[in-house]
Amino acid sequence: MAAFRFDHSSGCCKMKETLAALLTQLEHWQNAMNKVSFFAAFYAALKKMLPFVVVTVFFHLFVSIFLTQPGFFLTVFNIKLPAFLQAPAIELSQLDFYLTRLLLPLFAFFYAEHLMEPLDHDNRHDLIPLVNFIVTFLLFSNDFLFQASGQNLLVVAAVTFVLTRCMQLLIRHPNTFNRQLLIMFCLLCLVSAALAAAYLLKNHQFAQTVNLGQWFNDRFVYLLSTNFAGVLLLAITASLFLWLGLPAPLALTRNTFSLPAAIGNLNASLDNKVSTVPNVLSLHTLYDAFAVFGGVSMSFALILLLLLKGRAQSKKMAKIALLPSLFNSNQILAFALPIFFNPLLLLPAVLAPLAAVSISAIALKMNLVNPAVYQLPQRTPSLFVAFLSSGADWRNLLLVVINLAVGMLIYFPFVNRWLERDRDEKD
Repeated sequence: MAAFRFDHSSGCCKMKETLAALLTQLEHWQNAMNKVSFFAAFYAALKKMLPFVVVTVFFHLFVSIFLTQPGFFLTVFNIKLPAFLQAPAIELSQLDFYLTRLLLPLFAFFYAEHLMEPLDHDNRHDLIPLVNFIVTFLLFSNDFLFQASGQNLLVVAAVTFVLTRCMQLLIRHPNTFNRQLLIMFCLLCLVSAALAAAYLLKNHQFAQTVNLGQWFNDRFVYLLSTNFAGVLLLAITASLFLWLGLPAPLALTRNTFSLPAAIGNLNASLDNKVSTVPNVLSLHTLYDAFAVFGGVSMSFALILLLLLKGRAQSKKMAKIALLPSLFNSNQILAFALPIFFNPLLLLPAVLAPLAAVSISAIALKMNLVNPAVYQLPQRTPSLFVAFLSSGADWRNLLLVVINLAVGMLIYFPFVNRWLERDRDEKD
């Protein structure tokens, strides 16, 4: 028995040492990225974007929950929007649309500004961020080439980086033209090129096949959403897309009932019991119901840890992000920490939803809980999706708590190291 205890203790020590070494390696990775101008400007632009993101997220939630049919509030309380509010609701929806479309151009503007910061005053020019703002707005405000999203940051950063460096080279060598005229000429060329590209894409007969988000939904999500292994792969994909600042397919960021497995389960539940549906292990029954608490990568577990372990500033940020996270929006958290290109959060962001999907699959196969099959309003609070969509099976609430606790355990060592690092930098 004593030998067994010794081996067990030795095993725990080795696990702790391995974890500590992994966390140290991830910190070195973060330090190396901070020294690269591409990522240093990226992180700085995210911080500058945060106030705009907070306003946009809360405004979007207000419109989508209270003024959109079939929104969560109007559907749950069976309220029809009064006639005198319908016109203002349309106007506010349009405003919400344009505010969302401005996030990427603003990011390009701030990113270009920070790329120019290390340079001396003679090599800086105020028109460079403006050029990037306009080009990004024209190229990324459509759903043809790039899915319009506030989180399509990697491609925007790459385009902005190239444009900014090219224009800086032109400024440094004004052999023939006056510097101001040269920049204005570049502005005219870039805007003309962006307008031409947007026009050609919009009117191309194969435009729909160019939409990357649509391609993922049609060719990737549909094929993998009907089995356990496919759902695991989709969960990994969604977390990696979030970490990389790329827009995940809509089917992986919100509850969707247009997939074949979800439709098959819903039709079967109308004739039989919920427990006898054909696709017990599918995207909605596993990922939507039990792994998207607070948005992609189970961000709600991360927020709870920040509220429990964080300092004043971290707790304040977590409190701001708490309400949107209940409705599956983690954009504030992604910009504030950030989650984007944060090595310390990559592994838990992938592992937390994988653990939740695996635990839920075991529970469903053992008939410990009923599967989630019924269609719910958009923006239904993520913690109650499994309960409501399963026909109010209370056991699903218990499974949600278990998955959330496991997610917090997975996040804990990584968040703890991030908080220590943040504390050391501020002290």
